Amino acid sequence: MVSLQRRIVLYILMVLAIVWSISPVYQMFNASLMNPKQLVAHFLYPPTPNIDNYLRLFGFIKTTYGGQPFNLYSVVILGLRNSSIVAVSVMVITLAITLPAAYALGRLRLRGRTAMVGLLLGSRTLPPVSVALPYYFYFHSLHLLGTIPGVIIIQLSITIPIITWVLMGFFSALPRDIEMSARMDGCNRRQAFYRALLPLAAPGIAASAVISFLFSWNDFLYSWLISSGSPAETLNAELTAFLGQASGSAPDPTIFAAAVVVQMAVAIVVAGFLQKYITSLKIVDPGTVAQ
Repeated sequence: MVSLQRRIVLYILMVLAIVWSISPVYQMFNASLMNPKQLVAHFLYPPTPNIDNYLRLFGFIKTTYGGQPFNLYSVVILGLRNSSIVAVSVMVITLAITLPAAYALGRLRLRGRTAMVGLLLGSRTLPPVSVALPYYFYFHSLHLLGTIPGVIIIQLSITIPIITWVLMGFFSALPRDIEMSARMDGCNRRQAFYRALLPLAAPGIAASAVISFLFSWNDFLYSWLISSGSPAETLNAELTAFLGQASGSAPDPTIFAAAVVVQMAVAIVVAGFLQKYITSLKIVDPGTVAQ
């Protein structure tokens, strides 16, 4: 009886957590299907749902709901392009750097290893806003403000420490006998890493790719700090323009909602694709990885 009651309570808590988590997304999607008058009226669902805001967002309709010109559609397309370039680049560079670093820190006996790991993780304990001003001056002196390489570099400061720590756990958990068997079969350390350990760590690598992509795609502060007002501006940095006067018309929160939904949709699609890859991976037979 107690077990049944506990399961019911856990089920109710789980449902409440799911509703709490998805309700902002649901409301944002609803707002994207309304016009401003319906949004102000606080409808729980769109009384006359339509995709006009999405058509305006991408320039198929070049006026706002009130008939005023909407001039941000070209900015949206540019922001999507920049965000895609930055997120994919950050993901690839992060994995290229963190895979050997995580292997070394997770499996080798290095002098000062504990201090290096502590310094690596300690770099992410500071609130991002506390280092925003120093970053701004550094990138200004390096002439990287308003450039896509500048956005990529500053986001790598987020992803590299986190992904290194994540992959360290995967590499340290792999049986050492596998690597030893590969070495006995004639592989050097580098060959054992690529032929024996990487196949076994593939689920962790795919998960790390998801994390690094989403960190980059969802970043606002650093992207806005480095790219705001430049041709390198990402979609997240551009979202603030939808609530101001940059469009040449009064702020339209419904078009802002459509832009946010597009931003979320890309992240959901990419995460879903990579998550499917993670769950479809097969465990490699340790007896065959070194062959």
